[in-house]
Amino acid sequence: MKNRLNQPIEQLDRLLQGYKPSERVCSEIGHKSIVMFSGPFAIGKTSLMQSIESVDGNCSRTKGFTTRPCRDVSEQENYRFVPHTEQNIQMIIEKATKRELVQGMVHPTTRFVYGSELPDYGDGSIALLDVVPKAVKSMKRLPFKDSRIIEVVASPDTWYSRVASRGNQHSESDRHARIKEAKTNLEWALGRDDVIWIDNSGDIDDVTDVALEVIGGRAMSSDKARLLRERLLKQISMLHVE
Repeated sequence: MKNRLNQPIEQLDRLLQGYKPSERVCSEIGHKSIVMFSGPFAIGKTSLMQSIESVDGNCSRTKGFTTRPCRDVSEQENYRFVPHTEQNIQMIIEKATKRELVQGMVHPTTRFVYGSELPDYGDGSIALLDVVPKAVKSMKRLPFKDSRIIEVVASPDTWYSRVASRGNQHSESDRHARIKEAKTNLEWALGRDDVIWIDNSGDIDDVTDVALEVIGGRAMSSDKARLLRERLLKQISMLHVE
């Protein structure tokens, strides 16, 4: 099956290089702002976005699609999982050819497909998206009315307790992969000057209020969040070496 999919995957990859959505799609997303939430796994991004959405009706969480297998039930909060079959790849090719996708990419190593469509961005005027660093560039190219990047951090103890609370949810190899991704994520965010840092260590209602201030352009990174990012990276780097 994998060899059989090589040709359509390569065709899709070529289509998505420098992909631009149709005028209709651009017009629709041009009325929306997008807030991209980044951060290490288990830092609480999904819970924070859910809280923001429940408090502010203008905010809608974005749920893109992927053809990779679901690693954990919690991921269904952020992705629609589509089987990696020839039929589905051909369907995505057709949508990309008609420029009906908002964006899409073929992962450079796994060759799984990631993307989103207009209905994925909800009815609100502000779209909330859980994003990985490699997707930010393509999202920034899209004609949203406004865009922000929020890097969510927490104290090392808080983050570690949240990881531990997941128990045996992750295999040992998956845990190591996610720790590596967490380290890469923080290093990426530290290298940018357009990232706003939020401390997600405390009460979810208080953090939600801070996030809404940031989304509204009324607040920037807190001093505490700036301090925590260095401590958290140090903790994660130590785990990565183990």
